[in-house]
Amino acid sequence: MALRTAKQYLDSLRDDRVVYYAGERIKDVVAHPDFGLRALENSRQYGHGADEDAATLALRTMTLPDGERIHRWLAPPRSREDLLKFVEMEETMPGDAHGAMAAGLTGLQILARKMDAKYGKSYTPRIDAYVDWFARNDLHGAFAMTDAKGDRSKPPSGQADPDLWLRVIERRKDGIVIRGAKTSVTSAALANELLVLPTHGMGSADADWSVACAVSANTPGVVMISNYAGAPWGERFRFDRPLSHSSFHHDATVIFNDVFVPNDRVFMDGEFEFTRELLGYFTTLHRTGVLIREPRGTKKLIGAAQLMARYNGLEGVGAIRGTIAEMIQTAQLLEALRYTALNRVQIVEGICVPDPVACNLAGLTVSGTRESYVTFLCELCGGPVLTAPSGLDLQNPETADMVKKYYVGKAGVGAEDRLRLVKYIYDLGASDASGWERAAGVTAAGSPGARRVAVGRGFDLEGCVKMVINELS
Repeated sequence: MALRTAKQYLDSLRDDRVVYYAGERIKDVVAHPDFGLRALENSRQYGHGADEDAATLALRTMTLPDGERIHRWLAPPRSREDLLKFVEMEETMPGDAHGAMAAGLTGLQILARKMDAKYGKSYTPRIDAYVDWFARNDLHGAFAMTDAKGDRSKPPSGQADPDLWLRVIERRKDGIVIRGAKTSVTSAALANELLVLPTHGMGSADADWSVACAVSANTPGVVMISNYAGAPWGERFRFDRPLSHSSFHHDATVIFNDVFVPNDRVFMDGEFEFTRELLGYFTTLHRTGVLIREPRGTKKLIGAAQLMARYNGLEGVGAIRGTIAEMIQTAQLLEALRYTALNRVQIVEGICVPDPVACNLAGLTVSGTRESYVTFLCELCGGPVLTAPSGLDLQNPETADMVKKYYVGKAGVGAEDRLRLVKYIYDLGASDASGWERAAGVTAAGSPGARRVAVGRGFDLEGCVKMVINELS
């Protein structure tokens, strides 16, 4: 099958999927004023057939051994060069990132071989065939991993309601039936396929909850309830919301009401002892996303801070210069971690995996510094970050002169330039969109606590103790 066009992607979403949003059933996500914005943004990934820009096509696509061309995000990185190209592609692409889906499929391909070797299963041909089918049909996927969990002090088998973690409730000759819910499924309503993975390392009593499979978005029994992250303001408010005026992010709770999954879409069923290792590969690959977004994200904060200090005539203040110098150190550290992660790689079962310590350290660095840097930006703005007039007031002849008079910066800095930067910082640090981004930075691909565990895994702690003992003796 040839690469899909933007229209073909949009048409594929009109398949009677069950989506609820803000208390209503959404019959057509493409036609919806909010979901349609993100759908159109995603469609730009697919281009327009023969009219696709040659340079963009070269970056976003690759050729299979039989000559068929597929999108790069649909194939696992087999070498360091593949990994570098994947990162470059994600950095420049509009719409949804594909790192989570790619990480899930790649992690399953690695673990399938190990499960087959131990139990004589046939997971490897299944996952390989699914990945090939997914790529050749040029599909859009969403990753479903986080369970509702209920009492988090107890494992799945210890819950009062066993459905609080997604589980297998029936095994048939031709497949399995699953029940439960997955939360935080990013852009689920705009995906063709949902990839289900366990969210935790399981014990022997949790075999029924140790399941991985693929489910089409319009499968009977699948219900998506999307969250409300704030409706887009629209093009009219471009000045006031320069980053988010016409963007729409959504995460869904996907409920699986006794959904049948045929055998060829089942990639783990009961192999609880492999769940922790699967999570390890997934999180390492998924956390490559931090390397994609950073240090560019920190550099934006630095630029905004330096420019606001300049507009306000505060460039020479020692405390401000000191904080910006600290931000620069963080950006440089993230550059070094990015380089390490993408160069100190290992090949596992034919898959190129970035350095897990560097990936997790980058994530910890961002989560440990971002909040204070955003606070610093708001402090530089002062009260106007929340109270400054709208850009529309600059266009209104009744108010424009007053706004221009009282919102100037230092000599030579007009009110429009200063207010434009104030609104940019507001969108970075105080808007609905920035709140979503801040929470996503903490929860996506695992919490800071999970990252700290990953950084410490395999570290020779006793070797450090012995060093001291030797020096004391």
